[in-house]
Amino acid sequence: MRCAQFRTALSARLDGEPSGLPEVRLDKHVARCAGCREWLARAEQLHGRVRAGATDGPSPEWSARLLARLGEGGSEGRAPDGPRSVER
Repeated sequence: MRCAQFRTALSARLDGEPSGLPEVRLDKHVARCAGCREWLARAEQLHGRVRAGATDGPSPEWSARLLARLGEGGSEGRAPDGPRSVER
């Protein structure tokens, strides 16, 4: 089995989904494979940041920038009104 298959299974486990592999087999592979151990550490860190962001929501500054780009929060980055005509 290749590391990519183990990483897919580890990713599923992080998401609370069935990994498709016995937990013992995953844990043994991670214990022996430095590359997968590093990958898992980064994935766990990213998973934690994503979950924290999901509960906190976007910052007010990020929301204001997005709304400005969408034309809702001022003229900076405002999208043009109406449909664009296409010259042929």
